[in-house]
Amino acid sequence: MIGRNRTFAVGWILLCGTCGGQAAYAQTRSEMIETARIEKETNLAPETQPKGERIIESAEKSVPYRLLTGELNGFSVGLGNYMPGTGFAIGPQYRRSDLLGGNLTLRVGTRVSVNESYGGRLDLSLPNLFGGRAFLDFSAMHRDISEMPYYGAGPDSLKSGRSDYRLEDTNVELRPGFRPFQKLRVGLIGSYLAVNVGPGHASRYISAERQFSPEVAPGIDRQTNFWRGGGFVEYDWRDRASNPTSGGKYSAQYVRYLDRDLGGSSFLRLDLDASQYLPLLNRTHVIALHGSSSLTTTSGSQRVPFYLQPTLGGPDTLRGYRAYRFYGDNSVMLNAEYRWNLSPILGMVAFADGGKVFDRWEQWNLHGIESDVGFGFRVKPRSKIAFSFDTGFSHEGFQLWFRAINIF
Repeated sequence: MIGRNRTFAVGWILLCGTCGGQAAYAQTRSEMIETARIEKETNLAPETQPKGERIIESAEKSVPYRLLTGELNGFSVGLGNYMPGTGFAIGPQYRRSDLLGGNLTLRVGTRVSVNESYGGRLDLSLPNLFGGRAFLDFSAMHRDISEMPYYGAGPDSLKSGRSDYRLEDTNVELRPGFRPFQKLRVGLIGSYLAVNVGPGHASRYISAERQFSPEVAPGIDRQTNFWRGGGFVEYDWRDRASNPTSGGKYSAQYVRYLDRDLGGSSFLRLDLDASQYLPLLNRTHVIALHGSSSLTTTSGSQRVPFYLQPTLGGPDTLRGYRAYRFYGDNSVMLNAEYRWNLSPILGMVAFADGGKVFDRWEQWNLHGIESDVGFGFRVKPRSKIAFSFDTGFSHEGFQLWFRAINIF
């Protein structure tokens, strides 16, 4: 019995020693974890922004950058091509979007180009009439383009047939409209357009009136002024206006041009335009599809003046061809782009363009289109495109297009 009690006592002592050791070990480990936690909290510091991002953010907030990109309410500097092919242009502009308690938007500016072209424009907009159900837009514009290219009419014009003419025009326009529901705009168009055409400024090209007759280029010898009237409808459900990643925008515009002076240049014009954006990989990649068509019709002996014909070629249409490479009474065009982000402010795009001009509506198809492919870059701080650079390749060579998007 004594032996059993002795054995029990020894066992109990050993068991208590083991439990005590485990408790001491657990307490020591808990203290170590708590000490490490306190030490980590003591040494915590705010996350440091990478130096490159700090420099970019500082540049975006600077006054010079905001002046150049038109992000300031008030005076700013406009730069970039006034029109494709006119060369670099610069000039002052003034913008306010807070007049009349935010109910009136004003924008006025002028540009002077290196090739002695210039232009000015005034825009006034009342976007929220009748509680946002209606709007009224007014614009007045004057341009004097010293070197407008002309290669002749139709799809068979030759690159070697380049000529040059001067285009001077003034347009005063009023667009009242309403919004039946959100994202849909419907309105009327009324304007007065005055046009003058003369010898081109460029010495390296023949002047257009010396190379093309009025039969080939209607209106090259005499110009007229026009009353313009029509309407438009537009549905816009893009996620944002600049650099959209989803949604689409579709529009149609119908305008009648009435020859006020000569009586031989009246015509009707229908412009159709559609864009669609398909987001991929959490909107870091986007497929952008765009199609447009401009159709004109005349009656009797009336003809569309060559300077008002639809055109293709340049950074907005066929990027592998020179600006205004093709003139015709009608046009159709398709663009496809694949866009992706290289960094938070730099994007890249691969594109393919196709289109043609044609004489009769029956030729409205994609048979015999001109095409090009290429790539480009987009500088887009805060998701708004500020600058773009495109390189397009076609069977006529390649073209480089740099654009500052601060335009009017």
